[in-house]
Parts: sequence; structure tokens; C-alpha cells
Amino acid sequence: MKHIKFLLKYSARKRNKLVIALVCLSFVSLSNLIYPWLFKLMIDSLGMSGKPDGLDIPLITGLFTGVILLSTILGYFTNVMMQELGSELRNDIRSAYFSSLLNKPYSFFKNEPVGGLTSRATEDIGKLQTIFTGLVVPVYQNSLFILGCLVLMLLLNPPATGIVLAIILSGLPVMFYFSRKIKLLASESQKGHASANAIMDESLTGIREVKAFLIEHLRLGKYSARANDALEKEKLSSRYQAKSTQSVFMIVSLMLLVIFYLGTSGSGSWSPGSAVAFYFYAYSLTMAFLSLGRAYTSYNSISGATSRIVELISDESKNITKAHPEDNITLSGKAEFKNINFSYGEDKQVLKNVSFSVDAGEWLLITGPSGSGKSTIANLLLGFYKPQSGEVLFDGKNLNSINNYAARKSIGYVGQEAVLFEGTIRENILITGKEISDQELNEILIISMADRFIGQLPQGLNTNIAERGITLSAGQRARIAIARALSLKPEILILDEANSMLEEGLESELWKNLYSARKDKTTIIFSHHTEAIPKVYKHFKLQ
Repeated sequence: MKHIKFLLKYSARKRNKLVIALVCLSFVSLSNLIYPWLFKLMIDSLGMSGKPDGLDIPLITGLFTGVILLSTILGYFTNVMMQELGSELRNDIRSAYFSSLLNKPYSFFKNEPVGGLTSRATEDIGKLQTIFTGLVVPVYQNSLFILGCLVLMLLLNPPATGIVLAIILSGLPVMFYFSRKIKLLASESQKGHASANAIMDESLTGIREVKAFLIEHLRLGKYSARANDALEKEKLSSRYQAKSTQSVFMIVSLMLLVIFYLGTSGSGSWSPGSAVAFYFYAYSLTMAFLSLGRAYTSYNSISGATSRIVELISDESKNITKAHPEDNITLSGKAEFKNINFSYGEDKQVLKNVSFSVDAGEWLLITGPSGSGKSTIANLLLGFYKPQSGEVLFDGKNLNSINNYAARKSIGYVGQEAVLFEGTIRENILITGKEISDQELNEILIISMADRFIGQLPQGLNTNIAERGITLSAGQRARIAIARALSLKPEILILDEANSMLEEGLESELWKNLYSARKDKTTIIFSHHTEAIPKVYKHFKLQ
């Protein structure tokens, strides 16, 4: 039921357009009931001359021509509106999905492959685009058509109508039996494709390593194995679907032929025209029921995709990092770790009873061997994780009691690997949208020494860089990341091995520039290499 409520919630936003489309669809559906009745009138009115008696042929022809034209026009607009509704629904849900992912805690992404998450946005949410054309339209249209057929069939021959309805309903258990298998296979197939897409994503992200170790064939083989497994489940699902529809079609069609024979052989009480019209209605009724069966299969596929999306989309009003009037504060720069214990899992404790403090304006150097928890401390300071016990304090307040916006707008961060985004260098530095003057920007470029290579580029700051900044060297990306952090004018600057990609000469100059610019601002440094750092810091060493 969750996925139904979810889809209704987003579809309700388009209800005016949907109502208009359904009204048009109602006329188109019911107009198709006219043709068998027209044949009945023509057959029953044929006299000895072979010409219809008692019918105003020009008038009837004109009326039906008008119905056909109007039905065609309304059908066009219905199709356009339903296509647009599907595309709009897809975009709305993708935006909500992306919003939800952006506001998930950092720890969420540790166990979720990015390829699988992006696959859900393309594969699963992509299926929702067909919800109106592939589900709403056939269900609504065929339901109306079935109702109309039953009414007209009852007018023609009530007993025969009861027999036809009983025959059709007897085939439904067969369709439901196969639909359960189809739903399970469709779900497994979607998961398989998501897993294959995750392999493709991580392979392209790590394309340098893939080529360096000559493992292209191994990555392709792993991808193909997952994709082919998903394909086999798709094929099996298609076979079950074909068995379901064709079995019911064969049984019902044979029984309808029997009814048609009895009605036209003179053994029945109805006229030839009524028998022909009844058969057409009964046949159309059968096709409509089969179409509903196929729509039910589509529903199973859509519900499987939606269920996985609903799992990840949370209430958009919750956990969104934004400003609140009561949180319009700026941190002074004082930070404290108080008896912190933290572990990623039950079997590995990373930090045990760790305590340290840094006053506003001080520099703090944190060192320790690989795996000692330096990056973990940085993540805790940024609020990406919560300790199992102890407190992370800013200005004496527990980080959990401070709004994310209030905390992070005062903290600049540069990680071990500088992550840049597609766009210009200027856009990457001013990524938060915070306005600074050209003079301030130039000063930041000089401090980070990014001006030295940016000035050599033909378009300077307006130079476009590829996704993740792969067109730049690691050292250049690091300097842009440092400039980005400085553009916030942060009260606290966290540098997690930010100097690891810089040459020795550049590193020494960078630290001098940083100290000159931030000697009265809190700076927390995590580093293995401390030789070039000015001896102006407090030192905390992890074991």
C-alpha cells in the first residue's frame, strides 16, 4: 500500500490535467461501442432486396463520421496529456529522490554503491514514466469498455452474457497465478540490472586503475554476467506472461465460437444482427479483460520499482540542511572532543576515549599512523557520524543541538582527495553561492597558489573542467579545493591531508600563506607530513 499512497501523492499534484484527460478518454472508450451496434442495425434491416430498410443511411453515416472525428481529436489530446503527465511525474519523483539522497546522513553512503543509487533514478523511476500510458489509460479505458459491453450484451441476450462472464472470470485465477511469478522475476531482474550498472559506474570512476592493471576484460565479464542473469529472468518473465494471456485467450475464444455458432444456427431466439453484435461485444470484452491482465503485470513491475524508491525517499521537510531564523549564528572557532568512543562496526573500535580541545584562533595538528582515526575525527567534527559515546562540542554546545546549516557555514573542509564538479573553475571555487568580491577572490587564489596555473589557462577562471576535475592534476585540484574552503571565510578550517598532493616547495609556501591569512582563525590539520607546517600549533597524537 505504501507505493500506492506514494504514487497518489505525486499524481494528485496533476489532478486537474488528469481529470481532463480521463473525461476525453471516457468519450473515446465509449465511442468504440457504437460500431457493433451499427452492424446489428444494418444486418437486421436488410430486406429481400438486399438493401437496408427503415434506416436513414446518410444521417447515420454523418453522425458516426462526426463521432469518429471527435474521438480522433480527443484521442490525440488524451495521448499527449498522458505522455506529459508521465514525464512530469518522473521528473518530480527524480527530484524528490535526489533531494532525499542529498539529505541522507554521510554514513548512509558507506553501504550503498553509487551506481546502484543512480540506477534507481534511471531504471526504476524511468518505469514510472509509463504509469499513465501503460497503466492508468488501459485500466480506465478497458474498465469503461467492459462495463459498456456488459450493458449492451445484457440487452441482446442476458443468459449468454452470464455464460460469457463466467467463462472469462474462470480464467482469472490462471492469470493471477502467473502474475505472482512475473512480479518476483521482474523484481529480481531490476535488482540485477541495478547491480550491473553499479559495476559499470565503479569501473568508469576507476578507469585509471582498470587500464593500469589491464582488467578491462575482467570488469566487462563481471558486468556481462550480472546483466545476462537479469536478462534471463526477463525472458522467463516474458514466457510466463505469454503463457498466461494465450492460455486464457484460447479457452475464451473457443467458448465464444460455440456461443456464436448457437446464436447463428437458428437454435437461439435472437436475430442474426444481434448474434453478430453479441459476438463482437463478447470478443471485445475478452480482449479488454486480457488487456487488464497485462496492465496488472505492468502494475507489478511498477510497484516493484516504486517500492525501492519509497524506501529511500523520506519526508522532504525533514533533515534538510537549510537556514532557520533561530539558527542564524556563527561559531567562534572553539571546538572540543570529550571522551569520544566511535566504531564503524561491532568488531572494530576506531576511537577510544579520545579527548582534545582547540580554542578560537588556535592551530591544532593531529597526527597518527594510518588507520588511527584521523579522517574519522574530521567526519565527526563535520557531523557526518555520531559517536557511540562522548560529545563533540562547538562553543560549549553539543553538535547534535546545533542546526547543520549553522555549523557547516562556519566550517571549511578540504579532504584527502579533492572532489571537483563539472563546470568552470570559478563555479567550483564559489560552489556555495556565497558572494565575494573579485579582490577577495584574487587574494584567495594567491593564498592557495591556484593563481599560478589558473593564470596560464586560456580562459582562466572560466575554464571548464571535466567531471571530478580529471583534466587537472591532483595538486591543481587540491589547490582549487583549498581556495573553495577559504571562500567561505570559515571560522574553523579542517585540512585532512590536504597537503599530500603538493610538491615540497609549494607545500612550504602554502603553509606560510595560510598562517599569514589565518593566524587568528581556528585551523585543524590532519597530516603525516609536518615538516613544512609552521611550529605554531597545539599537537594531539593518536596512537
